[in-house]
Amino acid sequence: MYTRYNVATINKLAASLKTYTHMKQKILKKILSHSRKTKSIISARQFGDSSNQFVGYILDYDENIFIMQQVSVLGLEDGLLIESIDNIETFEMGEYEAAYQFLFENPTKLSNQTIKEIALPKTKNWKLDLLEKLFALNEIITIQLKSDNNTITGFVVSFDEMHLEFNPLSNLGRDEGIVIYKLDDISTFTINELDSRRIRTFKEWQNRKA
Repeated sequence: MYTRYNVATINKLAASLKTYTHMKQKILKKILSHSRKTKSIISARQFGDSSNQFVGYILDYDENIFIMQQVSVLGLEDGLLIESIDNIETFEMGEYEAAYQFLFENPTKLSNQTIKEIALPKTKNWKLDLLEKLFALNEIITIQLKSDNNTITGFVVSFDEMHLEFNPLSNLGRDEGIVIYKLDDISTFTINELDSRRIRTFKEWQNRKA
């Protein structure tokens, strides 16, 4: 099949593409330049990989490649990334990146485990005994459910001999309301672990934003 293309139309499309490419490069340069100058954390996602992303701030870049100081999920420096810009589908600056910016700038919030010991429960209903101690501490905890080994991090609201009223937090420290669990459905309690302290730090950040 023979198709005839209008030269004027082709030129117009080419001009539009050139304008789009120029705008894209201008926006990209603005993002990378801002990250480099201010150490602002951004994330970079490769084409075809929606589950993985690089997080950190830009150390240097040109039209083809960039160097990123990566930042781990605990807010720690995590090695240098050298990557081709053409391999990156999106550079993002949003709530996720802002949360890790706060974590990166406040590293001491995670460094120290504040609960070093707790008395061994002595009663038959050891979970109730433990909850009485945890409620008095007002410390962030993680519980693990027997049914699916799912873990939930948050704060104890209230409890009785059979139930736990719990205030779970999201991975970014957002309040997710109140959930009631049967004590029999809970297999494990973890107190003041590193990932819980990360979520608690994000909660502080969320409260500052409010």
